[in-house]
Order: sequence, then structure tokens, then C-alpha cells
Amino acid sequence: MLTIGTIILVGNPIKELKANEPPTQQQAQKLNQSKESFDVYLNSENKIEYRKYDFRRIKGTELPFKIIPNKEDKYSFEGIQTNLKIKDGWLVGYDYGEFRGNLFWFNEDGTKYEKITTGNIKNIFEINGKIFITEGLAHLSMSSGQIFQIEKKNDNWIVEKKVELPAAPYATTLTKDKEFLIVTSHGLIKVNQDFEIETLIKEGFWKVYLYPNSIQITGEDIYIGMRGGILKTELNNLTNQIWLIK
Repeated sequence: MLTIGTIILVGNPIKELKANEPPTQQQAQKLNQSKESFDVYLNSENKIEYRKYDFRRIKGTELPFKIIPNKEDKYSFEGIQTNLKIKDGWLVGYDYGEFRGNLFWFNEDGTKYEKITTGNIKNIFEINGKIFITEGLAHLSMSSGQIFQIEKKNDNWIVEKKVELPAAPYATTLTKDKEFLIVTSHGLIKVNQDFEIETLIKEGFWKVYLYPNSIQITGEDIYIGMRGGILKTELNNLTNQIWLIK
């Protein structure tokens, strides 16, 4: 069980799910109509659990304050929210689909904020004191994304693009070597610390239809939550794929 503010979220052990063969493209097309979408996460014991996906659920740590926007920013805080606590405050990102999104910095108590950049903010990471953001959008026939780094110098935020991604990053986690493991709208990729891209799965069965929302790795096991079920595979044996469903 995980408590966030006054909302109680009950997780379920992954082992209770049934193992099946991954869906074919035709089966994935049918699953597109499913009302069930699964979110995977690590519980307090670092074990994989799943729950029903809720786009209103905040990614990251709950803010200790309520956001009160200035009049001119009234509509800037909409979409899926992602938070990260940093040494001098908070980073708060939003992904509002085709209506874009924004990335903000807030001070510790939320009384001051600055807009850093615009974009569809997916995940925020701090790696060895450096801050990286995955950003991108898949809409209609278009799918694009990037990883960028932010840094504050002389009271100004510097945004530096590190690498262009082959498709929109739906969800990202880090391997034990601090590499980015990214499930995109099209497939699965890994980006190392030199920002070199390795394609792990060029075209996943989820493309177009199943909208992955979360990814976790424990040991060599990879879990990807999406519409209709959860894909389990292995970092060093990606042909071994199991489709987990209720």
C-alpha cells in the first residue's frame, strides 16, 4: 500500500498475474478497445507491483505546497504532472499532449516559481548531480522526442539538447549503470551516458494501439505497463517476452 497525500493507492503483486504469449498485431488492435491499463512501479521494498493506470496520478514525489499560478500562467499547469525534488527546490513538469506542456522550477515552499522551458515533459532524473529530462510527443502520424539537460548559471536556466530520440518516449527508467531505458511509441531503446542510442526492440507489438505508460527494471527483468496488460522481458534476452494479464 502506498499513501500519497490523502489518496491511498493499493498495489498488487506482479506474481498474481497470468502469463501468456505476447499479443499479435491483430490482437493488439482489439486490445486498443480495452478499458484496463496497467501501471508498474517499485514498492517500498523495491519489488515490482502493478495498479490501474490513472493519468491524474502524479509521477514522483508529492509537492508539500499547493501551486498558485500567476494570472498569465493560468493555463500553464495542465496535463500529466511529474515532480522531482532538487537541492534548491522542486522541478515540476507537465505533459498536455498535443497542447504541449511546461517545465517549472519552484522554491522550497512554492511561493516563487520560474518557467524553464516548454515541451511534453515525460520524466525528470538527477544523475550524478546533473538533471536530465525526457520529452516528446506522439500524435497522429508524428512521433518525436529528445533528452535534454538543464542547469542554472548566473540566475538563468540553460537548456541543452543531448540527443534526438527516434520516437516519443512514453516512459523511462534507469538501469543499474545509470543508462536510460526508454519505451517509446514504437519500441524499446537504451541510451548510455555518452548519449549513444541502442535499439533493443525496433517495433513493439504495442505500436499504435497499446500506449505504454510505465517501465521498471529489477535485476535483468523489465516490466512495461500498458493498455491491456504488462510486458515482461529480459535486458539480455529480449526475445523472451511474456504478456501478463489478470
